Amino acid sequence: MRHSFTKSVALSLLLGLAAAMSPGGADKAEAACVRGVASWDVLWMRAGPGTGYARIDAIPARACGVRVTGPCRGNWCRVRFGGSRGWVSMRYVTSPPPARGACVRGVPSWDVLWMRAGPGSRFARIGSIPARACGVIVTGPCRGNWCRVRYGGSRGWAHTGYLR
Repeated sequence: MRHSFTKSVALSLLLGLAAAMSPGGADKAEAACVRGVASWDVLWMRAGPGTGYARIDAIPARACGVRVTGPCRGNWCRVRFGGSRGWVSMRYVTSPPPARGACVRGVPSWDVLWMRAGPGSRFARIGSIPARACGVIVTGPCRGNWCRVRYGGSRGWAHTGYLR
């Protein structure tokens, strides 16, 4: 697993953390996404801040909807995901795709990012977004790895693993 952060990601995590720790801010904090975890692996939520604590839940690779509820100890923060609460290493959690002007990343130049009729690959393809295109608007809500998006005149669902 990759362990690097950019300054902008670190700054956005700190800002999100500050919002989460403000009074009433935990529910208002921006949901974050799992990054740097292999597609076949999971991010383990633990009972305490470290690998020595029991695993209490698994968060899928590339999942979004992780909410930092604070406090943090070192690189470990208290989070909420689905119905579970616990601790995760923040080196694997980043901000979600931006609400305005997200760009398609990780799609080969000869391919497209498909927009779907619903939140999953089993739903019909209803549109496409070119590789490396920018200006994809995440309109919400998100379900797992899928968010409602708008690109050009089309609306649908896209996988957040390809939006930055």
